[in-house]
Amino acid sequence: MRSLSVAGLLSLALAAPSARAQEAWTAPPAGGANPYARLLLMPDISAIASFAAAWNDHDVEALSPRVGPYAPADKPAFLFEELELGLQAVIDPYARASVFIAFAPGEVAVEEAFLTTTSLPAGLQVKAGRMYSPWGRVNGQHPHAWDFVDAPLARGRVLAEEVLAGPGVDLAWLAPLPWFAELHLAAQDTAPTEADAERLTGLVRLAQFFALSEETTLGVGLSAARRDEGAGQFRDLGGADLYLRWRPPTGRSAVTLQGELFTRRFRGVPDAGAADWGAYGQAVWRVGPAGALGLRYDQAPTAGETAPGTERRLSGLATWYLSEFQRLRLQVSHERRPADQAGFAALVHLEFGIGAHGAHPF
Repeated sequence: MRSLSVAGLLSLALAAPSARAQEAWTAPPAGGANPYARLLLMPDISAIASFAAAWNDHDVEALSPRVGPYAPADKPAFLFEELELGLQAVIDPYARASVFIAFAPGEVAVEEAFLTTTSLPAGLQVKAGRMYSPWGRVNGQHPHAWDFVDAPLARGRVLAEEVLAGPGVDLAWLAPLPWFAELHLAAQDTAPTEADAERLTGLVRLAQFFALSEETTLGVGLSAARRDEGAGQFRDLGGADLYLRWRPPTGRSAVTLQGELFTRRFRGVPDAGAADWGAYGQAVWRVGPAGALGLRYDQAPTAGETAPGTERRLSGLATWYLSEFQRLRLQVSHERRPADQAGFAALVHLEFGIGAHGAHPF
């Protein structure tokens, strides 16, 4: 995958999906963002940092636990979220390597470290190492590629607490069709929550993109996985995602609609109950090169000390792209939980990046 500048990363959603996906597969193995680094055998190095100011009128950790910036109840707080260090380089004519290390308060973790082949025939590509699982849209993206500040509730409550990921192998096949169609077969050791041990998980994903017109692109995807829970028990995961983008060939404005459905069912587990599910839908209007407005609705099973049921959240977003290298976002959310419980949260989020940062999966 050809390396791009951080500017390209922050405006990743601007590019036409099918065109970018095709580019990823046809990029020359020796490509790179920094030719001088190539001469010195240096990898492309980048850093992306994010900070937030948060306020919420309820105890998020107890009533609506999730990964993402939040403050103690009724106490505004400044939060350093994460610094992502990226190292990427071509290894040889046959493969390239990508390493992403996350520095967060009190924690350093290897988010991803994997090798990607670049010269297999018949549209095949293999990734091996530790990586995000090929699943849906949000799960495969690093947080700085999201439109909204935090992930939808359903991803954390149904799919994986933070991200479905782990060491393993992902075989991808780009089908020779008039439209973009990519099939993934993956095997990874995953741990969806902190309480889970890493166990073997088999995944399959089909992603397709169609150019409906010069301005409009439609993407549809299906994902499924089975995780071995041990003792003859399994966790079955299912998902569907939809993406629709309208962007005139001239100008930077665009409208994007995106949604995902997550399902989970435990098999062989006594008293497992019915399947859980959650979903979200969002619309983002990119207003020229400097701004964006968005609205997201999501719902998921309740968690924490909240009574069993469904939690619903409506979020509004305003983004100001100060340049191609930094953006400032305001996100406000209103939540509804069983027993007429409600909550309000506000986030001001700053993100900036330096260095050459390769594009993540779209």
